[in-house]
Amino acid sequence: MTTAQDVRSRTIFPTLVLECTVPDAERINVELKQAILQKKSEDAGIHRSNFNGWHSKDDILQWGGDAMRTVAVAAIEMCNGFTHDDGMKNDEPRFSWSIQAWANVSQKGASNQYHAHPGAFWSAVYFVDDGGSENSGQLVLQDPRFPLNKMTVPDLSVRDTQGNRERTEISVTPKPGRMLAFPSWLTHGVRPHQGEQDRISIAMNLIASPIAKPAS
Repeated sequence: MTTAQDVRSRTIFPTLVLECTVPDAERINVELKQAILQKKSEDAGIHRSNFNGWHSKDDILQWGGDAMRTVAVAAIEMCNGFTHDDGMKNDEPRFSWSIQAWANVSQKGASNQYHAHPGAFWSAVYFVDDGGSENSGQLVLQDPRFPLNKMTVPDLSVRDTQGNRERTEISVTPKPGRMLAFPSWLTHGVRPHQGEQDRISIAMNLIASPIAKPAS
Protein backbone atom coordinates (compact mmCIF):
# COMPACT_ATOMS: atom_id res chain seq x y z
CA MET A 1 0.00 0.00 0.00
CA THR A 2 1.39 3.39 -0.96
CA THR A 3 1.89 6.08 1.67
CA ALA A 4 1.03 8.80 -0.85
CA GLN A 5 -2.71 9.42 -0.78
CA ASP A 6 -4.88 11.53 -3.11
CA VAL A 7 -1.99 12.50 -5.41
CA ARG A 8 -2.94 15.28 -7.85
CA SER A 9 -0.98 16.90 -10.66
CA ARG A 10 -1.32 20.08 -12.69
CA THR A 11 0.59 21.75 -15.47
CA ILE A 12 2.02 25.23 -14.85
CA PHE A 13 3.80 27.75 -17.08
CA PRO A 14 2.83 26.17 -20.43
CA THR A 15 4.40 27.46 -23.64
CA LEU A 16 1.69 28.52 -26.08
CA VAL A 17 2.04 27.45 -29.72
CA LEU A 18 -0.67 28.61 -32.13
CA GLU A 19 -1.54 26.93 -35.42
CA CYS A 20 -3.94 27.67 -38.26
CA THR A 21 -4.47 27.02 -41.96
CA VAL A 22 -4.53 30.18 -44.07
CA PRO A 23 -7.62 30.29 -46.34
CA ASP A 24 -7.06 30.10 -50.10
CA ALA A 25 -3.53 28.85 -49.43
CA GLU A 26 -3.17 27.11 -52.81
CA ARG A 27 -3.55 30.34 -54.73
CA ILE A 28 -1.50 32.35 -52.22
CA ASN A 29 1.35 29.85 -52.36
CA VAL A 30 1.57 29.97 -56.15
CA GLU A 31 2.00 33.75 -55.98
CA LEU A 32 4.43 33.61 -53.08
CA LYS A 33 6.58 30.91 -54.64
CA GLN A 34 6.89 32.88 -57.87
CA ALA A 35 7.83 36.07 -56.03
CA ILE A 36 10.31 34.34 -53.71
CA LEU A 37 12.13 32.39 -56.42
CA GLN A 38 12.29 35.52 -58.57
CA LYS A 39 13.85 37.45 -55.66
CA LYS A 40 16.28 34.59 -54.99
CA SER A 41 17.49 34.77 -58.60
CA GLU A 42 18.23 38.48 -58.18
CA ASP A 43 19.57 38.72 -54.62
CA ALA A 44 22.23 36.68 -52.81
CA GLY A 45 20.32 37.05 -49.54
CA ILE A 46 21.88 37.09 -46.09
CA HIS A 47 23.23 34.55 -43.61
CA ARG A 48 21.70 34.11 -40.17
CA SER A 49 20.59 30.71 -38.86
CA ASN A 50 20.45 29.22 -42.37
CA PHE A 51 22.92 26.50 -43.33
CA ASN A 52 23.23 26.06 -47.12
CA GLY A 53 19.82 27.63 -47.68
CA TRP A 54 18.80 31.07 -48.98
CA HIS A 55 17.54 33.68 -46.49
CA SER A 56 16.07 36.90 -47.87
CA LYS A 57 16.42 40.29 -46.26
CA ASP A 58 13.64 41.29 -43.85
CA ASP A 59 11.71 43.03 -46.63
CA ILE A 60 9.33 40.49 -48.16
CA LEU A 61 6.39 42.73 -47.25
CA GLN A 62 7.77 45.17 -49.82
CA TRP A 63 7.99 42.70 -52.71
CA GLY A 64 5.73 39.78 -51.72
CA GLY A 65 2.56 41.42 -53.04
CA ASP A 66 -1.00 40.89 -51.85
CA ALA A 67 -0.28 37.24 -51.04
CA MET A 68 2.33 38.20 -48.47
CA ARG A 69 0.11 40.87 -46.99
CA THR A 70 -2.66 38.28 -46.61
CA VAL A 71 -0.32 35.97 -44.70
CA ALA A 72 0.85 38.84 -42.46
CA VAL A 73 -2.74 39.82 -41.63
CA ALA A 74 -3.55 36.20 -40.80
CA ALA A 75 -0.57 36.08 -38.42
CA ILE A 76 -1.68 39.28 -36.70
CA GLU A 77 -5.26 38.08 -36.32
CA MET A 78 -4.14 34.74 -34.89
CA CYS A 79 -1.76 36.30 -32.38
CA ASN A 80 -4.19 39.07 -31.39
CA GLY A 81 -6.58 36.46 -30.07
CA PHE A 82 -3.98 35.31 -27.54
CA THR A 83 -2.40 38.64 -26.54
CA HIS A 84 -3.52 40.69 -23.54
CA ASP A 85 -2.40 44.16 -22.50
CA ASP A 86 -2.63 44.44 -18.71
CA GLY A 87 -2.43 48.22 -18.88
CA MET A 88 -5.15 48.82 -21.48
CA LYS A 89 -7.99 51.12 -20.42
CA ASN A 90 -11.37 51.70 -22.06
CA ASP A 91 -10.59 49.05 -24.68
CA GLU A 92 -8.14 51.44 -26.34
CA PRO A 93 -5.08 49.55 -27.63
CA ARG A 94 -1.71 50.90 -26.56
CA PHE A 95 0.38 48.85 -29.00
CA SER A 96 0.35 47.89 -32.66
CA TRP A 97 2.38 45.24 -34.43
CA SER A 98 5.42 46.08 -36.52
CA ILE A 99 6.28 43.09 -38.71
CA GLN A 100 9.65 41.86 -39.87
CA ALA A 101 9.28 39.10 -42.45
CA TRP A 102 11.62 37.12 -44.67
CA ALA A 103 11.65 34.08 -46.93
CA ASN A 104 13.69 30.91 -46.53
CA VAL A 105 14.45 28.57 -49.44
CA SER A 106 16.11 25.27 -48.52
CA GLN A 107 17.50 22.99 -51.18
CA LYS A 108 18.33 19.36 -50.41
CA GLY A 109 20.59 19.18 -47.36
CA ALA A 110 19.85 22.71 -46.11
CA SER A 111 18.79 23.39 -42.52
CA ASN A 112 18.53 26.12 -39.89
CA GLN A 113 20.49 26.14 -36.66
CA TYR A 114 18.74 26.52 -33.31
CA HIS A 115 18.03 30.17 -32.55
CA ALA A 116 15.51 32.58 -31.03
CA HIS A 117 14.24 36.02 -32.06
CA PRO A 118 15.11 38.60 -29.40
CA GLY A 119 13.28 41.91 -29.52
CA ALA A 120 10.00 40.47 -30.81
CA PHE A 121 6.92 39.28 -28.92
CA TRP A 122 5.51 36.64 -31.29
CA SER A 123 7.28 34.79 -34.09
CA ALA A 124 5.48 32.93 -36.85
CA VAL A 125 6.30 30.49 -39.63
CA TYR A 126 4.22 29.99 -42.77
CA PHE A 127 4.88 27.03 -45.07
CA VAL A 128 4.71 27.75 -48.79
CA ASP A 129 6.13 24.47 -50.17
CA ASP A 130 7.27 21.30 -48.38
CA GLY A 131 9.75 20.52 -51.16
CA GLY A 132 8.38 17.08 -51.87
CA SER A 133 9.39 15.51 -48.57
CA GLU A 134 7.04 14.46 -45.78
CA ASN A 135 9.78 13.11 -43.51
CA SER A 136 12.39 15.88 -43.37
CA GLY A 137 12.76 19.62 -42.98
CA GLN A 138 10.70 19.64 -39.79
CA LEU A 139 10.45 22.79 -37.71
CA VAL A 140 11.74 21.85 -34.25
CA LEU A 141 10.60 23.70 -31.10
CA GLN A 142 12.86 23.13 -28.11
CA ASP A 143 11.86 22.96 -24.45
CA PRO A 144 13.19 26.24 -22.96
CA ARG A 145 14.32 24.34 -19.84
CA PHE A 146 16.55 21.99 -21.84
CA PRO A 147 19.28 20.92 -21.06
CA LEU A 148 18.84 21.92 -17.39
CA ASN A 149 16.11 19.32 -16.91
CA LYS A 150 18.47 16.58 -18.15
CA MET A 151 21.74 17.56 -16.48
CA THR A 152 21.41 15.53 -13.25
CA VAL A 153 20.24 12.19 -14.69
CA PRO A 154 19.87 12.34 -18.49
CA ASP A 155 17.93 9.07 -18.71
CA LEU A 156 15.12 10.15 -16.39
CA SER A 157 12.10 12.15 -17.52
CA VAL A 158 8.82 13.31 -16.00
CA ARG A 159 5.63 11.40 -16.86
CA ASP A 160 2.22 13.07 -17.03
CA THR A 161 -1.13 11.69 -15.86
CA GLN A 162 -1.69 10.00 -19.22
CA GLY A 163 1.64 8.22 -18.96
CA ASN A 164 3.35 10.34 -21.63
CA ARG A 165 6.98 11.15 -20.88
CA GLU A 166 8.35 14.67 -20.97
CA ARG A 167 9.79 15.67 -24.33
CA THR A 168 12.65 18.12 -24.81
CA GLU A 169 11.60 19.06 -28.34
CA ILE A 170 8.55 18.98 -30.60
CA SER A 171 8.83 18.66 -34.38
CA VAL A 172 6.31 20.05 -36.87
CA THR A 173 6.13 18.71 -40.41
CA PRO A 174 5.89 21.37 -43.14
CA LYS A 175 2.53 21.50 -44.86
CA PRO A 176 1.67 24.16 -47.44
CA GLY A 177 -0.81 26.63 -45.97
CA ARG A 178 0.01 25.78 -42.35
CA MET A 179 1.08 28.63 -40.09
CA LEU A 180 2.43 28.46 -36.55
CA ALA A 181 3.15 31.19 -34.02
CA PHE A 182 5.01 31.00 -30.72
CA PRO A 183 6.73 33.30 -28.22
CA SER A 184 9.83 34.79 -29.81
CA TRP A 185 12.08 33.60 -26.98
CA LEU A 186 11.34 29.96 -27.85
CA THR A 187 14.41 28.28 -29.33
CA HIS A 188 13.72 26.62 -32.66
CA GLY A 189 15.47 25.27 -35.73
CA VAL A 190 14.89 23.31 -38.95
CA ARG A 191 16.13 19.78 -39.58
CA PRO A 192 17.92 19.06 -42.89
CA HIS A 193 15.60 19.01 -45.86
CA GLN A 194 15.89 15.87 -47.99
CA GLY A 195 13.29 16.54 -50.68
CA GLU A 196 14.24 16.93 -54.33
CA GLN A 197 12.49 20.31 -54.67
CA ASP A 198 12.98 23.51 -52.68
CA ARG A 199 11.41 23.77 -49.24
CA ILE A 200 10.00 27.31 -49.02
CA SER A 201 8.78 29.07 -45.89
CA ILE A 202 8.20 32.56 -44.56
CA ALA A 203 9.22 33.69 -41.08
CA MET A 204 7.75 36.69 -39.30
CA ASN A 205 8.46 38.65 -36.14
CA LEU A 206 5.62 40.59 -34.52
CA ILE A 207 7.15 43.50 -32.60
CA ALA A 208 5.01 45.51 -30.20
CA SER A 209 5.27 49.20 -31.01
CA PRO A 210 3.63 51.82 -28.75
CA ILE A 211 0.86 53.76 -30.49
CA ALA A 212 1.64 57.46 -30.46
CA LYS A 213 -0.97 59.52 -28.65
CA PRO A 214 -2.36 62.52 -30.52
CA ALA A 215 -1.10 65.86 -29.30
CA SER A 216 -3.57 67.56 -27.00
